[in-house]
Amino acid sequence: MDNASYHGFIATTDDALLMFEACRQNIFPRRRHRLNEIERNEITSGSIFVWDETESGIRRWTDGKRWSPSRVNGCFLSYIELKPKSYKKKQSTTCISCKHSYSDIPMEDDLVKKSLSLFTKDNHKLHLVCYYCKKDVDSGILIEPSRDPRLRSIKISQSRYPEF
Repeated sequence: MDNASYHGFIATTDDALLMFEACRQNIFPRRRHRLNEIERNEITSGSIFVWDETESGIRRWTDGKRWSPSRVNGCFLSYIELKPKSYKKKQSTTCISCKHSYSDIPMEDDLVKKSLSLFTKDNHKLHLVCYYCKKDVDSGILIEPSRDPRLRSIKISQSRYPEF
């Protein structure tokens, strides 16, 4: 099991706000430090991480994976994981060495990273990163926070998140 804040899928900004608020209320944990090597290897479809930049000191999220350039998807930035491709560096007809480069081809499992950052009314910068495979979303394996019964009682204060 990974050390994510939540396991599911962020479909909308309302889902993201619900996660920010659930973590603020300590219903789910916020990240307080960078991922270590073991935690990076535990990222799976459904891993969602939430952190407060001021509290954690994490400005830039690093997960050890290679990603496509970002694409804007509403308020989110989305990235597709790139798979390594091997190529051979040749001199004449003899192979000298094999190296790795990265292609723009999505991984077979189609891992996507979706991120959102915002400022709160008290000027804290919050971040959310959601990893998912499209097949897991389409099959209903991953639940959105807005459909999670544990979160039904949470009210999101519009004044706390003025950007939304």
